[in-house]
Amino acid sequence: MKKLSLLVLSFISTFLWAQFTSPGTGVTYTLSSLSAAAPTVFVNNGTYYQMTANVTISNGDTLLMDENTTVKIDGGLVLTVAGVYNTTATNLLITATDPTVIFKGIRLESTANATFKNTVLEYGGGIQALTGNFQMDNCTVRYFKSGQSTGAAVNFSTGNPVVKNSKFIENDLPAVASGANSSVALEFTNNYLQGNTKLNSNRPQINMGPSGAGGLVKVLNNTVIGNRANDKVGAISVSSLLGVANQVQIEGNIVTDNRYGITVTGNNCSGTIAGNILTNNNTETVAANGGSGINLYGNGSFKVENNQIRGSLWGITLVNTTTADLGGGTLGSVGNNVFKDNGNGGKLYALYNNTPNPVSAKNNCWREGETSTAEMVEEVITHQVDIASLGLVTYSPFLCGVTAATTEAKAEKSVIFPNPSNGIFTYEATQSGAIAVYDVSGKIVYSGWVNKGKNTVNIKATTGNYILLHESQGKKQSTTLIIK
Repeated sequence: MKKLSLLVLSFISTFLWAQFTSPGTGVTYTLSSLSAAAPTVFVNNGTYYQMTANVTISNGDTLLMDENTTVKIDGGLVLTVAGVYNTTATNLLITATDPTVIFKGIRLESTANATFKNTVLEYGGGIQALTGNFQMDNCTVRYFKSGQSTGAAVNFSTGNPVVKNSKFIENDLPAVASGANSSVALEFTNNYLQGNTKLNSNRPQINMGPSGAGGLVKVLNNTVIGNRANDKVGAISVSSLLGVANQVQIEGNIVTDNRYGITVTGNNCSGTIAGNILTNNNTETVAANGGSGINLYGNGSFKVENNQIRGSLWGITLVNTTTADLGGGTLGSVGNNVFKDNGNGGKLYALYNNTPNPVSAKNNCWREGETSTAEMVEEVITHQVDIASLGLVTYSPFLCGVTAATTEAKAEKSVIFPNPSNGIFTYEATQSGAIAVYDVSGKIVYSGWVNKGKNTVNIKATTGNYILLHESQGKKQSTTLIIK
């Protein structure tokens, strides 16, 4: 019995010593000094570091990711940070030691302050951010599975996190998410998403809960590309299913090949949906279950303007007692929404007002590429004229696409100056519309919205020639942009 007790104590001692927890006394660990402090737990292999047991950076201490190197983490392990996580490296890879056996993930405690920069994170079990002090810039998150985080590749619980200039590629779960009863005012800007929610669960690639009272969820200038085989995966949802206050600003996004484009669901929601280009978000196989370019459901009020919606099962759907200004209403919408080929069952549905409320929807192009009459517009709008219990949509005056969307504008041209520039320039637009800047390979390096007149644009891009494409009122024009 004595020998058995000694054996058990020896095992427990070995288990405890196999992990590393920093003392919480204000120590800053670089990668090399962490390896020196825990040489068998954070092993320096010369060309890379390997984490062989769980590591915890306690409140008061700092982990500084300061080398352009690779950090490999063994399967099932967790890096926990209760203090500061910061990045000064310009090219860092955090990956699994064996990509077939993911590491469990990264846990950021409520006391943590985390800054991820210039980092590729792959083959892990997600980042669980219990802190609102979170920033991610110029990172790639790919091939994550369910682990430490079960809600998303990066899951938030509170505060005002910021994610910008980053890529989320083929993660099993949504790219980012937060809880239905959490207050998270995320700023999600200029990111590229492709094929997330790879398991085809009924969750969108961006799956945010409410902003909370006084907060604002911003989803701005992102590109969200779906996998058409995943018919249950939408693009952008910022919803409040439990009635928590929710303010949204969803602008300038390019969204393609998802189950739906944008949805805001739940009571106590309001905000602005503007300048988004939503194309072929129609992978839903049953039209009654969804497939809208934009769906607004609840009792809130929304300003909707300057969106382009093409190829959805439904263009814009308003449900329950939602109120929306689509042009000329009390919220100041300018209209300029463009609709084309949104329909199902052999019928076009540009706007379905499935509420009892009247809708002001003036100055929109309801049938892009066609010379519309009032009768033609009426055909693509479902409202009181069709079902007596529904609110009346006021759609006149309306704009019509007199040329196809692919026709180059041949009239007056918008102007870039100076050109060449250092990436900061003035774009004088002849009309309000969406712009996208492409490099020579066809990759989008910037997207956004411009108003008629002079607009200051700031693009972070390397020296070279680019194409700036401007879409407005069914017309396109392209201009060569030179960055020196």
